[in-house]
Formats: sequence, structure tokens, C-alpha cells
Amino acid sequence: MYEFPSEIDFLSLFECDPTLLDVTKDFPFYYNQATYRFSNGKEDFIVNLSPSYGEVKIQVIRSDSNRLLSLLDLKSVKKFEIIADKKDHSSVLIINKNEDIEQVVEIQFKPQFKQIFKEQLIR
Repeated sequence: MYEFPSEIDFLSLFECDPTLLDVTKDFPFYYNQATYRFSNGKEDFIVNLSPSYGEVKIQVIRSDSNRLLSLLDLKSVKKFEIIADKKDHSSVLIINKNEDIEQVVEIQFKPQFKQIFKEQLIR
């Protein structure tokens, strides 16, 4: 099973309501696909989450030129962790483990976008 924060945690982090793929009221958030659209004033973000599949897609677009800055499309995220959720600073860790390798992506949304990717052996 994949580890993702709750729907409430994502509402707080992204400061917006998601667009859900299945709008059935009885359909749990964990088994749905949620799309969040928000901005930090400099960059616009589109975050697609499918927790039950471990899928995370994050697009970052420069607000003033509409130019794509980053596209992260992951299909097997083991853990999505919120490390900062404040009015002026927000960031997450996305962790994936495959056999002997652990991949960690740190993404900062506020005050401005920053992405750090690390890979290490975990024998």
C-alpha cells in the first residue's frame, strides 16, 4: 500500500479544492484521482494524484511566460510526505524504493519552486 497524506492535508498544502475524476460522494479520496491547480505568484502548478496507484504528476509553469519549467511524472511512489505547510513556505518529499535503490524528490512550492532529486543505494 502506498503512503499518502489525507485529503484534508492536501487541501491545506495546496490551498485549493481538487477536481476529482469520480465525483461520486461515496468514492473515497484514496481511490480517486485528484487534480490541484494553484500558484505561488511566480509559478503555476498542476498536481495530479492517484494515491491508490502510487501515481504523482507535477507540472510547473512559469506564470509570466506560460513556459514549462518542470514535469515530474512518477508511476510508483511509495510515500508522499508533507515536510512544510506554512503560509509562506511549503514543500514535500516523494519517496520511491526499488530493490536496492531509493529515490527521493524534494519539491518546494513556496516561496518559489525548487526541485531536488537524489538516488542512493540501500543495501
